[in-house]
Order: sequence, then structure tokens, then C-alpha cells
Amino acid sequence: MFSCIKYSAMFLSALLVALASFVFWPAAHTPIPAPSECLSLDGDAGKLVPLAVDRDQLYGVALTYPGIIRQGGYDYDPQTPPPIFRKLAPALSMGGDVKYPTQHEMLVTIETLEPGLAGQLRAKFTALPVLLDYEVELGIVVLEDITINQIRDSDFAPKLGYFLVNDLQSTTVGILGFGTEREARYLDQKGSFPGFLPISQKMWVPNSQLPNSLLCIELKTHVNGELRQNQNTKNRIYTNQQILGFVAETYSKDVIKAGTAIATGSPAGVALNAPRWKKRLGKLLMMDRFDKVSAVASASDGEGRFLQPGDVIIVHAQPLGSIATTIVK
Repeated sequence: MFSCIKYSAMFLSALLVALASFVFWPAAHTPIPAPSECLSLDGDAGKLVPLAVDRDQLYGVALTYPGIIRQGGYDYDPQTPPPIFRKLAPALSMGGDVKYPTQHEMLVTIETLEPGLAGQLRAKFTALPVLLDYEVELGIVVLEDITINQIRDSDFAPKLGYFLVNDLQSTTVGILGFGTEREARYLDQKGSFPGFLPISQKMWVPNSQLPNSLLCIELKTHVNGELRQNQNTKNRIYTNQQILGFVAETYSKDVIKAGTAIATGSPAGVALNAPRWKKRLGKLLMMDRFDKVSAVASASDGEGRFLQPGDVIIVHAQPLGSIATTIVK
């Protein structure tokens, strides 16, 4: 009997070690900043001009900073492009008041994305959480048409303007779509509710640019006066040229037209915090997407980092200025 207990204990110990290894095993690759050349902001190196974008050519790219990859527990593979998505025209705004989605608006949107899902959500949630998040980002706008062949030329220097973005998103919509065959549509929609893309009124245009030029500036987010995000764009892991290539290839574009605008990703400090070990534990426990929404909502109850009606968000970066947004019912 003693031997049985001994071997049972050894088996349990080995099992626990194996489980811990699976949950806490480090990522296979470590993201590092891209070799970008910081543009000068001295004197007459560039100028601020009114921002003009094509409302039908709005895109976003995710997971472009090491910190946000760690904070969200995402896998990183340098050979795999980051998520690329559209921002729908109704999302575009200049800040000011942004309406918090109602339950009805959330369910109608989700039903459009995936017929039949709204009924399941009504059965599982007394009140479906919005989980509204903020993301300060550097935006780039294409000033002259760019062909895919130019993007593939390592010596090509695209002519770009730079602007400021606050990319608001419903984390709930993102979680519901993650890993499904409709994931791309969910990605498009989670940040495309009306007003969810506040942008600056002006863009900064450098007088000269190199193939790997980048506007290296500090991006900051304050929520109700609390500093939440503070990161320099020089830590971004993709160059502008790479990001343009991702958009062109994802949407099979031979030419990226002037006026195309791209939000180039958020640094760490957002409301969603799901480190890698939590995601792996969720996979081990075979949590479905409804469980994941519930888990994120429960974890956030005591933290209060997701946005609620009445919250004031200010994103800031010099020389691009600030965007103030208030969440309203």
C-alpha cells in the first residue's frame, strides 16, 4: 500500500510539473524594436497641416509593440504578419462625446456578424459587458499613391504624414470573434462603433524621409487624469514600409491610394490584461468564448480599468497635440 501511495504521489508531482511547464513555458520568440530612423523635429524639419483622410480607406494594425504582446499574452512569430483590420467610416471622429454602446446595439451588431449568436448571449448573460478599451496610437496617412512593387523595394521611401489616434474598442466583440472563421469581420467591427476612432485635426509632414523613417514621439493616455499609457514609438517592432506591405497583402491591393490612413498599433497600458499564463490556463480548462468574456469581466470588476460612461480620455503626443474624448450614455 505504501508503494501505491508513493507512486501516486510521484505521478501527481510529475503531472503538476507538466501542467506548470505548459502554463508558464516562455514564448518561442521575443519581439524587438524595428531598425527605424527617427525623423528630426528640430526647426523646419517638417510642418503641421490639416489632416485629410479617405473615410473608405481606414485600417488598423495590432500587436506592434513588445509590451502589448506581453500584456495580452499573445504569441509572436516574426514570420507571421500582425492582425490587420479595417476601421469602418462611422467610427471616424475628432474626439468630443462618444456614445457607450447599449445592450441592444451590442446584440444587433453581433447578430449581424454571426446570425443566431445574439440569442445565445441573451441566454448566458443578464447584461453583456461592453469592456470598452482605449489605445493611443501613431497614425500614418499616405500622401501619394504607392504601388506594391514600390513597397517591396527596400530603398523606397514612402511619403507619409503622421497623426494621433485614440482607437476605442469593445473587447467583448474581439473575444467573441477570436479564433472563429469570422474573426476578420469581428476585428473590423470591435473598433467601428460610431465615434470609436477619434483622430487629431492635424498631421505632421516631414520635409524629407528615408525608407525606414519614423516619427519617434512619446504616446500618452490619461483616463480621468490617471496616466495609463506612456511609450515612445521608436519601440514599435515594424517599420512603416512593413505596415504598408501588410495592408496591401491582406487586402490584395496593387496600389495604396493617397489618403489611406493606418493606425499603427498601441503600446502597453490598455485596460485588457491577459498574460500568457492565463491564456494557456484557459486553454487547459477548455474555456469557450463565453467563459472568456465572463472571466475578463469578472477580473476587471475590481480594477475599473475598462471605460464607463462619464470617463474622460485624453491622448497626447507632441507635435501632434491632444485628443479629448468623453464617454457618454
